[in-house]
Amino acid sequence: MKKSYLFGGIGGAAAISIAVAAYFLTPTSSTVTVTQTDETFLDNMSDVLNFTYTDANAKLKEALAAEGISMSSPVRLKEKTDIDKYCTFFKDKEKQSLVEYCTSTELRDSDGAFLGNIHMIGSPSFPRLVIILVQVDPLMSQLDSVKTVFSTATETLVCNCWAEKKPGGFETIASLIDGLYQFHTGDVKPHSQSNQISIEGKSMQIELTTNTQGYLWELLITRYRNARFYFGPWRWNNSCSCFDIFWIFTYFGCKH
Repeated sequence: MKKSYLFGGIGGAAAISIAVAAYFLTPTSSTVTVTQTDETFLDNMSDVLNFTYTDANAKLKEALAAEGISMSSPVRLKEKTDIDKYCTFFKDKEKQSLVEYCTSTELRDSDGAFLGNIHMIGSPSFPRLVIILVQVDPLMSQLDSVKTVFSTATETLVCNCWAEKKPGGFETIASLIDGLYQFHTGDVKPHSQSNQISIEGKSMQIELTTNTQGYLWELLITRYRNARFYFGPWRWNNSCSCFDIFWIFTYFGCKH
């Protein structure tokens, strides 16, 4: 029996992660790409989210503008040839078949510098997955922008209830981001991620990847349907044959 880690680090031997091949369409040539995502989290994609592309993009644009971050109007793709060319997100054919429609927007800070993208993919009427990406430099100079974008997106698309529920004991999204940053940079690991955080019928996960430009932050939002993750305290980890004590974040791979 052991106490779990707060965050999961993924290396080359990770057993439950999948590669996500992404070709992101943006209004300019400035793009960032997703690397790895826990497969169990993406199982949630079988259900659609409870908002439309139009409403979600409009509300996000308004909310982010109030924080000094501009969001472009969405580029919309619905033809299969366009989706195959620009919205091939997954190597897994079954998951890629769920991408029937996608929108892409670009984020810039108050100085007009490129920050990242917001992509929504799913059925023609409703998204199944929202992917929010912010690229930062090696010094993490844009960390405050990451906190602003992710906090605003959570309040807008998930719920304005984080302060009340405090998942994992984190007072704010910003404190969760700080925790993942400290975990990721405290050792050599290419990719770190939180466990699923399930609130108000939705699941979210934050990921951090080291890349050649610095660090790529990812916030993923789906519907909640996977009962393998819950607010705890116990979980049986079959891959390690050990009993884990955990609350909201887990480490991928047991240490005995």
